[in-house]
Amino acid sequence: MENIEHIASIDFVPTITDVLNARQRTTGVSETVFSIDDLMFTIVDVGGQKNERRKWIHCFENVTAVIYCIGLSDYDCMMLEDSSINMMHDSLSLFEDISNNQWFKNTNII
Repeated sequence: MENIEHIASIDFVPTITDVLNARQRTTGVSETVFSIDDLMFTIVDVGGQKNERRKWIHCFENVTAVIYCIGLSDYDCMMLEDSSINMMHDSLSLFEDISNNQWFKNTNII
């Protein structure tokens, strides 16, 4: 709240620190559809929390690529659900599970 006037100003430009500190918790499944020339793309953002992961499976049918993103700022953070688990380690473990999953044996992983 100490920077609210600066952030709310019309000429506000976020710093690198502002961008790194910006995080919105993803819950549920969110789809964005767009086209470039004649190609249609569907981006599916799935919640990263453990309790959200069970909702993912229906999103994986007929995908041509998976883009897996990990927050680099999570290297020293612990999970909200279990404070004994490092978020970066959990994300890497989940990446391994996804990349070795039968649903993705013929899918490009980016």
